[in-house]
Amino acid sequence: MSDLVLEINDVDLVVSDGQRTVVSSPACAVLDGPHIFLGQEAFDRSRLKPLWTNTSFWSGLNQEPLSNPSGRFRTNADLAHAHLEHIWQQLAKPDSGLIVAVPGTWNQEQMGLMLGIASDLDIPVLGMVDAAVAAGISLEPDLPALHLDLQQQRIVLTELESDDQLSRAGVFVVCETGLSALRENWANIVADIFVRQTRFDPLHKAATEQQLFNKLDSWLADVESGGNTSIDLEADDKTYTVQLGVDHLLSASSAVYPQIVQQVRPRQGRLMAISHRMAGFPGLKESLGLIDGLESRWLDENAAARGVLARPGLCNSGPGNGEVGFLSSLPLSGGSSPARIAMSSNTKPSHLLYRARAYSLSDGPLVLGIDPPENERGVKLVGVLDGVSRKHCTVKSAKGRTTVEDHSSYGTFVNGRKITEFAELALGDVIRMGSPGETVQLISIGD
Repeated sequence: MSDLVLEINDVDLVVSDGQRTVVSSPACAVLDGPHIFLGQEAFDRSRLKPLWTNTSFWSGLNQEPLSNPSGRFRTNADLAHAHLEHIWQQLAKPDSGLIVAVPGTWNQEQMGLMLGIASDLDIPVLGMVDAAVAAGISLEPDLPALHLDLQQQRIVLTELESDDQLSRAGVFVVCETGLSALRENWANIVADIFVRQTRFDPLHKAATEQQLFNKLDSWLADVESGGNTSIDLEADDKTYTVQLGVDHLLSASSAVYPQIVQQVRPRQGRLMAISHRMAGFPGLKESLGLIDGLESRWLDENAAARGVLARPGLCNSGPGNGEVGFLSSLPLSGGSSPARIAMSSNTKPSHLLYRARAYSLSDGPLVLGIDPPENERGVKLVGVLDGVSRKHCTVKSAKGRTTVEDHSSYGTFVNGRKITEFAELALGDVIRMGSPGETVQLISIGD
């Protein structure tokens, strides 16, 4: 079986064999009555039918009703199902298994829904992995401490930590401005230049507005690489040409780049990996250059696949056994195997196991610590208690989700990774408190 990696982002979905891009498809859907356009076909129509264009169905993957439903497409999950089917048909490789790299902003429900969609389409998913970790480890032996990525509605920074593995330590939203708003700003700037230099307004008609958006990314790349460049649009058998420079475009991101610098500057680590989705952003390199000692590495769109496929055997559980693993860490060359979080859609943890005793999760939240409050259900920890607080953390199960919330001064660890405030849990996860500390495990007890 020739494995492939599918990297999911609400900007684009990329399928790669680690060396080349097999399929790259914009995360865009345009509804036209009972018909649907997907990927590049959809993007090429997105300014012609803006009210029927959807670009957030992957970031907001859920089964809530769409604001503009049409035919059988009623939810974000319906659109994601159609888009994934569209991509799978292009692969024409029924013997290929997929490893899916997902954004760190996804929750467990979204990963489970993704697995359900893949199962319905008979797509063999071998495993799931954090996309920032997969892309970052492709730079080994140089290991980034940060990964910067772009989504439609936000910019996301992932903190990474390394020992014998590269692990996700935290995910932070830098700002609530993403590609969608930046493209609108850049398009308006370009349109204004056309009006001032030629009296032609490309936003006056949908057809020329679409033409502008289709060419925008290549114009940005030309400006970033060569400074001023000539750009042109065609309308009414005429060609309109203007000069576009980096100074024209910087105002569109004047509020965004300082927020990136503000988030990156105080964080530990001097190497940052930057997603291919941010390549060509005018002035970004110069803004990051303001951070003393920071080295930036620009990733290509095959980085995540290269990072995963260089470590064969990580997802050998394979399809068909009812369970798919999710990895938020990957081993370095010669490192130990990463912790695997179970992603079975059928089995949920029912109890917390501590020192051979099982505590039900259905009876309410469980407070873990040296001396849990008397008015709350608690598990009193004993043994080696260095770094364990009186009320260390709380585990609870509600609405199909199991979570742990950290209250301690020293931190709570899930599968060896320190959490930030709270984390979602799955069957088999191990929670550690203290150093070397006490551990509990999420288990399921059948009827």
